[in-house]
Amino acid sequence: MNRKEKLKNGILKCNKHSANNEGKRKSTRGNFNCDIWKENGENLNKKHYQWLTSDTVRHTIANEGIRKRKIPASLHKKPSEISTIEIPHPGMSYNPSYEDHQKLLHTIAKEEINSMKIEAHLDRVTNGMFKKVSVETQEKVWMKESSEGLPLNTNDKEKQSEEENDNDDDPNRISINPPAKNKKKTLVDRRKQREQKKLAFEMKNKKIEKKKLGDVYKLRIFEEKINKNEKRQKILRDKREKIKAIKSLEPKVLSKTKFEPAELDFKMGEELSGNLRNAAPTGNLLKDRYKSLQQRNIVAPSKRVLKLNKAKVKKYVKADHKITMPPKLM
Repeated sequence: MNRKEKLKNGILKCNKHSANNEGKRKSTRGNFNCDIWKENGENLNKKHYQWLTSDTVRHTIANEGIRKRKIPASLHKKPSEISTIEIPHPGMSYNPSYEDHQKLLHTIAKEEINSMKIEAHLDRVTNGMFKKVSVETQEKVWMKESSEGLPLNTNDKEKQSEEENDNDDDPNRISINPPAKNKKKTLVDRRKQREQKKLAFEMKNKKIEKKKLGDVYKLRIFEEKINKNEKRQKILRDKREKIKAIKSLEPKVLSKTKFEPAELDFKMGEELSGNLRNAAPTGNLLKDRYKSLQQRNIVAPSKRVLKLNKAKVKKYVKADHKITMPPKLM
């Protein structure tokens, strides 16, 4: 066989082999001849080594056309430790016991008293701080406060200025600040000053060395101080952990609106029916679930906007846009 024929036969074989592979890969509608999960699994198993992190594996397989999404870390933990459905107060039952019902009424009355105290305090520190004064009295007070410290009699001012002028003309008067003398230090004074500085420096070093020697005998005192400090740090650490545990059960600040818990539903003693058939419905299930979402940091607390505060735009017509009509002829 010639060289050209061999090359031609080789090309035909390659084309035939590639056509067979393409036929196997391409599947007609309704005919599935490959397992996509198996292929992806084989590629992933090759890349999953013990010394590779999840980010490295994700980066490596992304270049091979395999996408692996990263699960957000927030999905693995709850936004709050508060239970989804809280157990209601026993006094809210349609047939509660006398003690539970009285406890519920007592807590509601206590909350109402606290809210009344807060309202009274706000009224006292805002409206109660200011007195109602007539216009005439207000003008008098304003005049009195404005003229505070101003000289009312001009004669007294003139007399005072004359006395000051007389005192200035006195030749025997001694100045408050006498003139300073330019007295320079002699060589002896400078030598003594250097000696005093050197002596003070030596005394300071001696005190430091003496303190170092004395600290050797204070090791027991230092140990007690360290133990005392460690105990104090442990107490503070436990206190912080308790505060953290308490705050984990409280709603977080997700918006400018503060979370306000829903009021407890209650019935008076006369309204209790004793059976579920005659019990009147109380509360709102949708509102209760919405408050629960806010309390569990899933929905940010907000207020209902009833009126949109739009900016008041001043409208006017420009001078060159005005259309002036000619005056009517009589």
